[in-house]
Amino acid sequence: MKSYLALIAIDLRLALRQRTVIFFNYLFPLIFFFTFGVFLGANGNPAKATLVLNMSTTLGILGNGLFGAGIRALQEREMNILRRYKVTPITPGPILVSSMVTGWIIFMPYILLLLMVSHYWYHMPWPGHALALVVFISIGLIAFRAIGLVIASVANTMQEGTILVQLLYFPMLFLSGATFPVEQGPRILRIISGFVPATYLVNGMNAIMLKSASFIDVWKAAGALIITLIVGFVVGTNLFRWEKEEKIRGTAKLWVLAVLLPFFVMGVVKWMQR
Repeated sequence: MKSYLALIAIDLRLALRQRTVIFFNYLFPLIFFFTFGVFLGANGNPAKATLVLNMSTTLGILGNGLFGAGIRALQEREMNILRRYKVTPITPGPILVSSMVTGWIIFMPYILLLLMVSHYWYHMPWPGHALALVVFISIGLIAFRAIGLVIASVANTMQEGTILVQLLYFPMLFLSGATFPVEQGPRILRIISGFVPATYLVNGMNAIMLKSASFIDVWKAAGALIITLIVGFVVGTNLFRWEKEEKIRGTAKLWVLAVLLPFFVMGVVKWMQR
């Protein structure tokens, strides 16, 4: 336990020193929050305020997971920070766990800030199932950090990692319903959205915030995120590399698909039900 706590403390100090962490976790989502709040007329409209809140939360989770975990892990390997841990009696597991916990500690104050601003500024009611919302967001955050860590594990260089992150980030952002209502779009767009991991994050938050759903009501989305978290942790642990000189075969990048498999299955089921 002491090794975990020590790693978390070190990870927090290193994370807070990076401007990209502050930007993607706080400034960028907040800019998005206020911009869309004004654009959609969220002030005094609880439904639109909730929509803006969920947009900003999804944006923050994607940034925290893919950039905050994935790109940062690549940076630490490129800068030989991970090499220093190699000579200590530490396995990859505690390092990945500390990354996930650090991301959660950094991100959750942002969620509390958004809830307070939405309530006092946009007059949005407090969520009826606040605990369910916090738990669901926490699961989603850690799951997307697991995806980010898998990307860092399969990418040989920073350039490769950046490309992989962007290939996931932008489709998730625009096809999940986080930025515009996909359900009002063409049928093909609705089918594609069923295969996008962030769709289940968005739908789960919308159900809890707008429909007063309990955690049990969103168990399918939560279950898919939990499976992704577990698979991502196992894959990330087994493919973990301490030094940038250690290269991995190109076929190993297919492990990213294994992490996304739960959402592929749910997408197929959703498509067959239409």
